[in-house]
Amino acid sequence: MVINLSLERFDGFYLSELVKPAKPLTDRLIGETTMFLRQFEYLIALEKEGHFGRAAERCHVSQPSLSSALQQLEAELDVPIILRHQRYQGFTPEGERVVSWAKRLLADKKSMIEELAIMRSNLNGRLRIGAMPTSSPILPKINQLFSTLYPSVEVDIQFLGSDKLINELRNFELDVGITYLEGSSLNKLNTMALYEEQLSLMIPEHMLPADQTSISWAQASELRLGLLSPNMGERGVMDEAFQNVGQSPSPSLECNSIFQLAFHVMQGDIATIVPNGFSKTNDAFPGTREISLVDPVLSKPVGLIWEKVVPPLPMAQAMADLLLESREEIFSALEKSEKPKAQKRKKVA
Repeated sequence: MVINLSLERFDGFYLSELVKPAKPLTDRLIGETTMFLRQFEYLIALEKEGHFGRAAERCHVSQPSLSSALQQLEAELDVPIILRHQRYQGFTPEGERVVSWAKRLLADKKSMIEELAIMRSNLNGRLRIGAMPTSSPILPKINQLFSTLYPSVEVDIQFLGSDKLINELRNFELDVGITYLEGSSLNKLNTMALYEEQLSLMIPEHMLPADQTSISWAQASELRLGLLSPNMGERGVMDEAFQNVGQSPSPSLECNSIFQLAFHVMQGDIATIVPNGFSKTNDAFPGTREISLVDPVLSKPVGLIWEKVVPPLPMAQAMADLLLESREEIFSALEKSEKPKAQKRKKVA
């Protein structure tokens, strides 16, 4: 065997091809990290879809590519993650923990990007808000204030029950939540009080005498009611109020949309319970009116909640900072919505 150094050949091969320089360590680490994060994205898509094909469509890759990446992840971690028979059957106990860590790491990636954007004075991305339905009167003002300050941020609002809202917050599927500031489930979350919510009865104009401006909870229980679904936090408040006066009404309609309930009130067949000023804020429900619910008058604190993490999630921190400075403006907007509109005087010919 002869090495011809002048020609840089080794038994028929150029030495430059045989001994290629290794990629720099930073390049390898970036490539491995990118692949790791992509595998985590595939894993979370599989959890959401419960099907390999739909998860692949969600991630815009082929099913074989997704399956191969997840098998590689199992090999790298040296644990079984996915229960497989002829089809997807869920996750192993180890897999459940990997999914939990995947959500956290992807949230950290999102937060890093957002934090760097803030450092460039250009926060962008998506703000994900989970809100209880009765907070709808205040959301337009909050959205307006945030969008004015951060025009490059897309705001996504989802109306959720309290349990689902808190669960998605803990899984980093939401940035912030707006809900009642009560219950042990909030103990490990950051909270900020925004306003006190009182409830009214929204009725078709013809349902009760025109001069009646209030109704007791006991009397309201005798009407044909449409209420939010039992899984919504506000429904628990309503049920408790009825129970405190010895009533347990059976609603004729249940759904998770306060707007859908309001549209049914417009049809003239049911009454529903809404936050004070709801119909005035939206101004979209002709033929309806609100009267106060009394005996007792309920008042519940509503506020912002977000995860306690270090460093704080940039989107959540941006929203918290904004609302801390703007609470009075928000409360003022809410008060205006609750005041009855002045009736226009008819011109006398």
